[in-house]
Amino acid sequence: MSDAPAQAPALKPTLKVFDVVAITVSAVTPASSVFVIAPFAIRQAGSGMIMAFLIAAVLALMFAFCYAELGRAHRSAGGEYVFAKRVFGGMAGYATFLTVLVMLLFIPPVLATGASTYLNAALGTQFDAQTVALVIVVASFALGVLNIKLNAWVTGTCLILEVAALLVIVALGYGHAEQPMSVLVHPQVVVDGALQAAPWALVIGAVGVGLFSYNGYGGAVLLGEDMHDGGHGVAKAVLWSLVLVVIIEMVPLSSLLIGAPSLSAMIASPDPIGYLLTSHGSPLLARLVSAGIFLSVFNALVAIVIQTGRVVFSSGRDALWTAPLNRAFSKIHPRWESPWLATLFLAVPSAALTFNSDLASLTSFSVLLIVLVYLIVALCALFSRVLRRDREHPYRMPLWPVPALLATAGAGYLMLTLLADASNRDVMVLTGLLAVSVILYCTTGRLSPAFQKL
Repeated sequence: MSDAPAQAPALKPTLKVFDVVAITVSAVTPASSVFVIAPFAIRQAGSGMIMAFLIAAVLALMFAFCYAELGRAHRSAGGEYVFAKRVFGGMAGYATFLTVLVMLLFIPPVLATGASTYLNAALGTQFDAQTVALVIVVASFALGVLNIKLNAWVTGTCLILEVAALLVIVALGYGHAEQPMSVLVHPQVVVDGALQAAPWALVIGAVGVGLFSYNGYGGAVLLGEDMHDGGHGVAKAVLWSLVLVVIIEMVPLSSLLIGAPSLSAMIASPDPIGYLLTSHGSPLLARLVSAGIFLSVFNALVAIVIQTGRVVFSSGRDALWTAPLNRAFSKIHPRWESPWLATLFLAVPSAALTFNSDLASLTSFSVLLIVLVYLIVALCALFSRVLRRDREHPYRMPLWPVPALLATAGAGYLMLTLLADASNRDVMVLTGLLAVSVILYCTTGRLSPAFQKL
């Protein structure tokens, strides 16, 4: 049996839109995107990285409209799996739930594994990468079970320090302008040591990197039940989160190009940010920036753990598991007012994954899952108004269905591209995941009155 808890538990609504935005932007970790992800786009598209990230921002806005509309129409801490269940049925809901759960399992160790580089650079130490990753993953889960209002304050404070590190890059770049502003709109790459116009195929190819760097703004919908206004501001939180993420990332990235003493040297450098810091900064400044990046990674982990706890809590309340697990996951801690067991559910497997040395495989599979979730959300936004006329849609995206169609096309294209390049193991794991979701739905979901009524 998979009965729901006798009394439907509820999260205490304490957050304002500002708090939700702070947690959501922290989960995106803009500093890590600038320092870790953006260099891949620079190597791929040269100065065309700026145009690629602008195109990615437009596509991300289409997804944000989808999240905003669905988050208001289907308010739930379960987020994406609730959207899929209500629009396409129970089996789609289970498949989406397992996809999101595995995605949330993999992202913390993927982020944490690279943190030691910046901690060692900041402190001048040589800590082992796996040890640092393990410690910060465990610490993030420990903090994640605390009161969400306290966590909103912690993540907000860390976010300010993270932005301060990025402002150092902005000050160095624009304060020592070496390149004309036209470099931002005329994509160039380095070929045989010389600059030449970048083919638009390279720019478009880097759009996926930009989209990945913005990923996480949709997580605001998971905190809708924590909002004191009954979730009325969740659409605003999604859109503001994306706007802030784009600004926080684009301004420092543009300053990299403007402040580069040699554009060709910066593009060819394996560490473009380090090149700018070395050219215009000092060793102390480099250490402070490294400390800011490390802090941003830890801050992101705490925010992601909070979101994970909400998804698992919702799954227990909606009776997606067996009765004992449903009761455990839907428990609210009397003092911390958080779904503490649900939050800790993925702590051990996430910590164990920090010992996986194949970071590239973990990352590529995580990206595959993220794009699959994007595709599901886009399809839900495309059909929600049509298939669920019985539900009010208080926030309606402008020019519907155009944004939903563009989001579906973009996610579909990226999904096909990723599947074409995916390893056989990734495809087999994804197929197995979908098979398990069918089995779980047939054995548990169909027998759960709470899930069927969702």
